[in-house]
Amino acid sequence: MKKVRNLLGLLLFIITLLTSGQGKAEAAEIADLTDYAQKFVGVPYKWGGTTPSGFDCSGYVSYVYSEFGVELPRTSADQFAQGDKIEASDRVPGDLLFFTTYKAGPSHSGIYLGDNKFIHASPKGIQIASLNDSYYKNRYLGARRYIQPAPMKEGQIGTVYIKKKVNLWQRDENGKLKEVKVLNPGETYRVYGSDSLYGGQFNLGSQLFITNIPTHIEFKPAGN
Repeated sequence: MKKVRNLLGLLLFIITLLTSGQGKAEAAEIADLTDYAQKFVGVPYKWGGTTPSGFDCSGYVSYVYSEFGVELPRTSADQFAQGDKIEASDRVPGDLLFFTTYKAGPSHSGIYLGDNKFIHASPKGIQIASLNDSYYKNRYLGARRYIQPAPMKEGQIGTVYIKKKVNLWQRDENGKLKEVKVLNPGETYRVYGSDSLYGGQFNLGSQLFITNIPTHIEFKPAGN
């Protein structure tokens, strides 16, 4: 009987090892994650830091992801090695970006926000940077995904990412529009249709529309 209990204990331990550690959340609220990440702008840099009193780059992205139930490897190199490889054209907000900085290989990481921007723990603290900056452009290694975008719903033709503040409109039974609220940068919405009214609009469902302004929004068709 004792041997049976020991065997069961060993099996339970093995199962725990296999199911713990790195997690890849399904259909997580990516917009919430990127919003949360930006709450730490200005927090100072600290080598080896893993808390809001001070972060290093991998400690910062690990902390943000952990708040959404995803446990990342501790170092940038391991995060790069274990995540799902994503081509630059397929990057979405929430993906991790990697760079070679103070040593060869993936030595720096950040969280992609969309519109070629990312947030990271720089020597000046948590701040938003651009991939168009020559320093990061020349040191970019690639992107990795640990959170899968939410699956498309029936009738959905794509998603729209908000780059700059844009008005959300609602159309009444007479076809007239009234402003509902302002959508903020970093948010992503499902798109269920489009038309050519008012210079082009995207239908977000429930007779809600946003104007197609390429400088303010980025549309990504389903399947791309």
